[in-house]
Amino acid sequence: MDENKEKSFEKREELIKVAMNEFGEKGYENASLNNILKEVGISKGTFYYHYKNKEDLYMHLIDIITEEKLKFISARMGSINFNEDVFTILRNLMKNGMKFANKNPNISKFTQGFVKDWGTPIHNEIFRRYFISRADFLKDITKKYGFENMDYISDLIEIAYERGEIRKDLPKEFVKKIINHLFINLPQIVSSNNLNEYELAANYLIDFIKNGLVKD
Repeated sequence: MDENKEKSFEKREELIKVAMNEFGEKGYENASLNNILKEVGISKGTFYYHYKNKEDLYMHLIDIITEEKLKFISARMGSINFNEDVFTILRNLMKNGMKFANKNPNISKFTQGFVKDWGTPIHNEIFRRYFISRADFLKDITKKYGFENMDYISDLIEIAYERGEIRKDLPKEFVKKIINHLFINLPQIVSSNNLNEYELAANYLIDFIKNGLVKD
C-alpha cells in the first residue's frame, strides 16, 4: 500500500462498492476499470491520484476485506471455547468466517469472483506480489486485532500436538503444510460460487482431516 497517498475522497465508498461487484461478477482479468469509473462517476485523473492501476485497486479491496474480517473474528473470539479439540475450534472459526461473508453482501460478491479466479496464473502472480508489497500492513493489522500472525491453522496444529490430539507418527511440519494446502485450494476442489456449498465442503474437509489425524 502506498502510505504517502490517503485513499480517501468524496466517492471512495461508492468506488469500493462498485469495484467489489465488478471484480465479483467478472473476475480480475475480465473486470473493466473503465466500467467501474463510469458507474462511480469519477475521472481517471482522480483514480490515478489514489491508485496506481487496476491491480492496486484490487489489492486495496483485499486490504479492506482482510482487516474487516480480522476485526469481525477478533470481536467474536470470546464465543469460542479453546478448551475444545482443535477440529471443533477450526470448525467454529470457519463458521465465523462464513458469518462474516454473509453479513457483508459486497464482500460476499467480491469473494465469489475471488474463488473463481483462485489458482489461475494471473491470480497466483497478483497474490505473490500482494504478500510482498503488503507485508508491513499485514503484520500491523494482525497485531492490532490480537493475532500472532495470519497463519492461525499452523498455530492450532501446534496446540493439537501439545495436547496429544494428533498422531505422533505424523511430522508436525508436514501436517501443517498439507492442511494449509487443502484449505487454500478448497475453492478449486469445490468449484462452487455458492457460499453455503463452500461452507458444507469446508466441513467435509475438516471431517476428512480429523479422521486421518486423530489418535485412535
